[in-house]
Amino acid sequence: MTHDETLKGLYDNTIIGKASIVKELTEQGIAAGMNPLDILYKGLIPALQEVGRRFEIGDFFVPEMLLSARAMQGALT
Repeated sequence: MTHDETLKGLYDNTIIGKASIVKELTEQGIAAGMNPLDILYKGLIPALQEVGRRFEIGDFFVPEMLLSARAMQGALT
């Protein structure tokens, strides 16, 4: 898996709250030599920004936000 594919997977799966996949992709990225700051600033944070945007326009609600936050938290532990 390329670094770009890993970042795309992190982004997509953080948005939908798939914590186990986000954790796995993070571990794979680190093992493949990705910069942890790239994982954070190019994958995880943009995903949470998108979740916030969707919340603002009424597409997401608090439960979806919590799932996304937990997915990101799993990547950081």
